[in-house]
Amino acid sequence: MYTSIINIQFQPGKMNEAMEIAGATKHHYAELGCNQILMVDQGNDALLVLAIYDSQAKQEAATPKAQELLERLSPLCATAPDRKGGQVFLNQTYNKKAF
Repeated sequence: MYTSIINIQFQPGKMNEAMEIAGATKHHYAELGCNQILMVDQGNDALLVLAIYDSQAKQEAATPKAQELLERLSPLCATAPDRKGGQVFLNQTYNKKAF
């Protein structure tokens, strides 16, 4: 597995507006060809996005679509989004059991 790791710093107070745009465009995320997307509010108008792919080749193939989607957020960004890739070494899911 491979992931896109995207750090986005929004202008002060623009996180809610960015999340509205992200929610309104989520039907396009399937076009990225990834298995899962996580968006994590890091506080201080910073967002971490993790997109999980089967392979590095699939992550790289998604670059044009990812850039298109990130471009929709650019008017709200304080700096350009930083998109990197990385090999996933551990992907463990834990399920809570009711006792």
